[in-house]
Amino acid sequence: MGEIADMMLEGLLDEETGEYIGDKNLEKYGSEAPGFPISYQREARETEDKLRKLGNSKIKCPICNKQVAAVGLTQHRRDKGH
Repeated sequence: MGEIADMMLEGLLDEETGEYIGDKNLEKYGSEAPGFPISYQREARETEDKLRKLGNSKIKCPICNKQVAAVGLTQHRRDKGH
């Protein structure tokens, strides 16, 4: 295989977008390349879908305790850097 495909299989690149995710992996798994394909894009999309099912109800951000719309929690966390 090519270098890009190998990097996706090792987990250095997002398997859907091809974006470098080694830094995120280091925080989450303790290694830049955990040894298996990962897609943070898919995880974010699935989380948003679950939150969308909750409707417009307000929930607390688990990090800063700010009240945000359930569907906007992912965007709030991305914007605030947590």
